[in-house]
Amino acid sequence: MNGKRIAIATAIGLLCGLFCAYGTIWIAESKLWFVITTGLLALIVYNRVLIGLFIGLGDNIPLHPVIRGAVIGAIISLAMAIRGMIDTSITDGLTFIAFGVVYGIIADFVATKLS
Repeated sequence: MNGKRIAIATAIGLLCGLFCAYGTIWIAESKLWFVITTGLLALIVYNRVLIGLFIGLGDNIPLHPVIRGAVIGAIISLAMAIRGMIDTSITDGLTFIAFGVVYGIIADFVATKLS
């Protein structure tokens, strides 16, 4: 277990979570029916930090960093996407998964290169 890798990936997850929460607020301004709560924003940031943490811990998984980050990002984001798929539409849930994949790739690639 590489502590530096875990710290880097978790920090990237936090930054991605804050960016994702900001993007959610920005998108909600155009959709008047979309209700933003503090709990939803906390869930978004928590989910992205969790992606970073699991990517940091997944150093020994023998996959290319891009593939490993995409898979971990999709699996962790699935838990958050189910709510979007049930409450609003399939597209909203798939958007959360897609961004989780992108953030997972970024976190794993950067953590691998810097550690």
